[in-house]
Amino acid sequence: MLIFAYCIYTLCVKKRQTQTSLHSLHVNLVLRCFSAIYFVPKVKRSCSGRSIWSFISSCSKRFTIEVVPPTSSNHDILLVDSDELFTKHTVSEARAVQQRLRADADAKQEELRLMVGERYRDLLQASTSIIAIAKSSHRVLDAIEQSRGTIVSQSGLPPPDTVLLDGVDDRHLYTLQVLAAHMKLLLDAPEHLWRLIERKKYLQAAWLFLLARVVHRALVRHDETEDQPWVSEGVDVSTEFPLVQRQWDVVSQFRSQIIHKSTLALREASASTEDTCATLVTLHLLDSRPLNDTLAALLSQRSKTLQSVLSWIPDSQLGDKDRATKPSKGHAANAGSIPVREVTQAMKKAFSAIARTTCTAKAIFQQEGTSPPLIVRVLDSIQADSSQLGFDPKDLPDELRLSTQSLLTQLTSSANFQLLPSHLRSYRPYVDLTSSSTSLIETHFAQRLQEWFRKSTDGWQTAARKWFSGLLVVKDVWSLRTSVRKRIMTSGLDSKEKDYVLASIDDVCHERINGIWKKALSDAENEFKVCIHDSTSSESFTKDPSPPEFLFSPPPIPVLSQSSKAFADTQFQKYQLAFKRQLVGRSLQLDAVLSTLEQCARTIQQDILHVKLHGDGKRMPLVDQLKINYQPAAHNLSSNIVAIIRQTTTDFIQGHVSDAEQLAFLSRLTEALSSSAFVEDIGCSPEAVKDFRREVASLNNTALQKWREVITSRIVNENKPSIQKYSSLVIGSSPDLLQSLLSIADEIRHVGVVFDSNRQSVIVQETLRSFVKLWAKESSKVANEQNIFDLAFLRNISGIYGQSWEEVSEILDTGLKTLTPGSGKRAEIETAASEYLLRMQTMLSSLLPAPPALSFDAPLLQFGNPPINQNYHNALELAKPSPRFGMLLVGNVEP
Repeated sequence: MLIFAYCIYTLCVKKRQTQTSLHSLHVNLVLRCFSAIYFVPKVKRSCSGRSIWSFISSCSKRFTIEVVPPTSSNHDILLVDSDELFTKHTVSEARAVQQRLRADADAKQEELRLMVGERYRDLLQASTSIIAIAKSSHRVLDAIEQSRGTIVSQSGLPPPDTVLLDGVDDRHLYTLQVLAAHMKLLLDAPEHLWRLIERKKYLQAAWLFLLARVVHRALVRHDETEDQPWVSEGVDVSTEFPLVQRQWDVVSQFRSQIIHKSTLALREASASTEDTCATLVTLHLLDSRPLNDTLAALLSQRSKTLQSVLSWIPDSQLGDKDRATKPSKGHAANAGSIPVREVTQAMKKAFSAIARTTCTAKAIFQQEGTSPPLIVRVLDSIQADSSQLGFDPKDLPDELRLSTQSLLTQLTSSANFQLLPSHLRSYRPYVDLTSSSTSLIETHFAQRLQEWFRKSTDGWQTAARKWFSGLLVVKDVWSLRTSVRKRIMTSGLDSKEKDYVLASIDDVCHERINGIWKKALSDAENEFKVCIHDSTSSESFTKDPSPPEFLFSPPPIPVLSQSSKAFADTQFQKYQLAFKRQLVGRSLQLDAVLSTLEQCARTIQQDILHVKLHGDGKRMPLVDQLKINYQPAAHNLSSNIVAIIRQTTTDFIQGHVSDAEQLAFLSRLTEALSSSAFVEDIGCSPEAVKDFRREVASLNNTALQKWREVITSRIVNENKPSIQKYSSLVIGSSPDLLQSLLSIADEIRHVGVVFDSNRQSVIVQETLRSFVKLWAKESSKVANEQNIFDLAFLRNISGIYGQSWEEVSEILDTGLKTLTPGSGKRAEIETAASEYLLRMQTMLSSLLPAPPALSFDAPLLQFGNPPINQNYHNALELAKPSPRFGMLLVGNVEP
């Protein structure tokens, strides 16, 4: 200790260390010199000058300290007395000393000036440091004095270096070396424990901690055994080495650290089976947890990991929740708001946590045939020797084969640990293999694992419903299902667990697909309602061209772009679609209403086809079940479409003013719906399809009936029989009647049934019948020859239709009898009217019945040729020619 004190004093004086370096010097030198005094072999306890400096030199080389012994310096002459200066030195030497002193004084003065002016703050800090150094130096001096007194009071100093050690000295040295090895392990344990914890080697850390605890007990016990030779040497470790207890206080804190870190490590679902088993063994050794509790810890920590994964929220749902594009015209919106890849990754990550936890728990706790579980084998290998094991230790993974010797070999400076006793070098943590804490009932394990598996799968299914809500396309949902199914099939679960997970994902997918289809049907219904209201309301109604006009109106030729080929293809597709609409008589306004429903049905059909093509054969009944679950929504849509059309028709019928154009559009709409494949494509049953077509056909008849009433009353009111008396002989129908018949033909063309001859014939007959009845009623009020001829002309038309017009023929016959005074006159008028019909059959061909059979030999005039000997008369009464008309001798002009 005197050597140690003198070293500190020399370094403090000669090296002039600062406060920070002195404090670090105190700590390092106190520990190292203290250890050197007790642990360096063959240390001398004599305090002779040369031996002291040799020892200091050796210590300085060992601890990299430069020690300078006190010697005389050249500037000592500057410190002599003035009398001695003039006595012992010459005048020239005295002058030299004077000059040096003066220069030194000037330099000190300048330095003091700079210090006060520019380094005032440094001076204050230096003064504080100097005071602290002084206090530390006094404490060091006091400690040196105490150490010197202790050394002097000791007796029996060891022999000098030159004397060889005998057997007693060897035993004493060995005792100190063993004691040093114990303390070395205890001192190095914190550093190694931190390193093992950082590398997540929790089992090795627990083993080292237990070994350090055994070493500490060996140091503080006072039993005189062979394992504690220092007790027989009179060394009291607790009293003479308080560092041991303080070091153990530091090491003992690592127990809670290891338990906490290892518990958190169980949350890593990606950890290997060996690492997880080592972590569970760590909890069993350090925290004394039975295997049941270790299983519960594993499942609970993995549940927290799964919960954090399931709480994932897509980026698109963090901000605007309405970012998803609303579908339009039955089209499903793109799933750009929530990428499918993100949802797929989240689904796979959550399922991987479930599958890996289940497989890891089985690999660790499940018994494999007659072989015990992995964790039990690891505990057996820890407690028993390799010769006593019922299995080959080499069967265990390298990470789980651990011993004290291999652990000490991995540590730095492991050569010092060879001095440890054999029972420490072969130390094994205690494991009670006969206790219930080291056993696990197989049925209990299987039940707890299956409960956790089903609960976790249900939570995964609940989270999947939220994630799937952002997918708006059936193809995305089905592709995600396919990807997740592949991951499930390669997960390593057994068949029952796979079936349970597959059923869960199928339920989620089917539920989402039904939701997408129902949303598409709801949007189509809402848009259809808006479109039909806009198309039939008087404020926004635009008159469509008649179907014949629309048929022969060429669509605009597309303007091709040279920059983009895809754009050109799109333009040609639109051009082709316009031609198709013309061929079926689908006007733009009508197509705008019907395409809403037809595009929705087309999208659903494409989705069903995609599901069938990309589904596995074993799961085809699920596809059928998907259609069955969706079918009520399709029936509901068909019923709602019928209700919307019925409400619109009722509004027209109950309205005081009805537009024939709007009624004609409604008729064309119902006619197109009754023949459209929309109701079949959306997946309705055959019975629902029949009911829908019947309901729509009934509404079509209702709309046509109202349309007939409107146009017949309007035409009759505009061209009703006149009371005017004609001076000339009546040889044709009145212009009012002929204009009325042509107006009826034109109105019928606006109904748009020119493509169905049978349907057109029915509409023509019903409309013409209503007109004839109303005209006959009005004609009965006016008695003149023109009205009589008109009635006779209409009687000839009704006679062409045969028995189906018997009622109308009777009404006309009654009117003719009433207005005609004699039968001869009436027969003459009927003959003239019959001949007039033959001349007008081409102009009124759309109102007359078609021939029963068409052939190439049939005459052009199906009702016969008019008489040739009759003089030509204009069919219509025209205006009289102008006086100048005769001057235009066009026929006499020579070419």
